[in-house]
Amino acid sequence: MIERIQDTVSSRELSILSSIIQVGESLYRDLIEDRHPLFAHQYLAEIRGRVRTKLVQMQCEIESREPNFPFTFTQRTFAYNQKIPELYTRNLILHIARSPAPNILPFNAKYKTMLSFNNSMLDRQLKFDYDSQPYVQLEPFYGLLVFGGQEQSFATIQFPEPGYGGIMDHIDIPVTIAITEIDAPEAFKRKKAGLKKEFLSRGIEEEIL
Repeated sequence: MIERIQDTVSSRELSILSSIIQVGESLYRDLIEDRHPLFAHQYLAEIRGRVRTKLVQMQCEIESREPNFPFTFTQRTFAYNQKIPELYTRNLILHIARSPAPNILPFNAKYKTMLSFNNSMLDRQLKFDYDSQPYVQLEPFYGLLVFGGQEQSFATIQFPEPGYGGIMDHIDIPVTIAITEIDAPEAFKRKKAGLKKEFLSRGIEEEIL
């Protein structure tokens, strides 16, 4: 039974999360910042932010189709059919969000506040899972896969304090976005091309509204 936050994510899981961020951020910079300076206008900042977040969320969904993907991908549905992509394991629930800095929590929401109490040893609830051993487990910790940055991207897993009043703990994720198309590994190029194809096939309007 996992009781320490630092033990909730394996090195392999961190590597996969790093890849997801790098692919999404690299395509975002290609589509929005590098090749379309029109989108740099301040009036379009909100749209840019939504596209950036959606690309990382979509890459999570794409990679979840791989047979050895270590997380389960799902979407929580809220009022007005709002859907929040989610990664989870037996030990961790992860939501994806942007932030201006790695030490700043993303904007709050009711579901984030509720889930943040999973990070309290006093408030964590026991749950029954008859498909695994042991049958009785503690609720998984709650974290946010947070990314952002301007010239240099960052990525980290933030574990909010119970009540979402601050950051209780974090796990940094190394990312390197400064990869040219010539130097990029073939696997990276394939992932990026697959994300671009899926993003455009769904329609930009669908992704950012």
